[in-house]
Amino acid sequence: MKKLKQVRTAFASYTVRDCIGEGGAGIVYRAETEGGALVAIKVLDPSKANAEKLKRFKNEYTFCSRNTHPNIITVVDHGLTEEGAPFFVMPLYSGSIRRLVGKLSPARSFEVFQKVLNGLDAAHKLGITHRDLKPENILTNGNGADNDVVIADFGIAEFEEDEIYTAVETKDGTRLANFQYAAPEQKAKGKKIDKRADIYALGLILNELFTTEIAHGTGYKTIKSVSEEYSYLDLIVEKMLHQVHIPGIAILMSLRKSLL
Repeated sequence: MKKLKQVRTAFASYTVRDCIGEGGAGIVYRAETEGGALVAIKVLDPSKANAEKLKRFKNEYTFCSRNTHPNIITVVDHGLTEEGAPFFVMPLYSGSIRRLVGKLSPARSFEVFQKVLNGLDAAHKLGITHRDLKPENILTNGNGADNDVVIADFGIAEFEEDEIYTAVETKDGTRLANFQYAAPEQKAKGKKIDKRADIYALGLILNELFTTEIAHGTGYKTIKSVSEEYSYLDLIVEKMLHQVHIPGIAILMSLRKSLL
């Protein structure tokens, strides 16, 4: 795709500064409005897009442009490049919660997790499955204060089912950045992928926020080992890794005092 310098919509013009992310068919740029505000622009690369990826891109735009939840990314504008490639505009965040792992107190880790849980729960209630949930797709401008935590990258997951399956077959886990957060069914060709895959990934993220380790297999580092106060979350992590439906997890969290 031709290097972008500027894109226009019906009522705005954006100057593209640099590329900040790239997936299977989508590219995300940092751009500047005419007023000097920084935004993120996601463009579908027509040379890599097939009918399925175009459909997903459209679904992502539709879902995020209608979004009103504070913990889900919102689309604020959209248009076509000079080459006819569709794009949409979003608020620009300074980074993901990846940079927060290992740097937050247990209390702050819990607050960040609650925001992610709220956003994912809202998406699931609208029938949306993310399928590529990982710390890199959860954005924030600082330390996750207030509602400054949003789930992003809906619609076009960075990696497809076949790519994950291929990585499993070749035992080359380094090929996929999201390989560690993929649910077991995502690593088997032809398996149905639904909300349970998101639940699984969320359990891994919860444990990692507290312990800095991903809860794979048995004998993983528990939240109790770093915070007795939040030890009840170990039960929730266990249920998530068994892919218990998220409303049940939310109920457990509301009853956390009884679990201590």
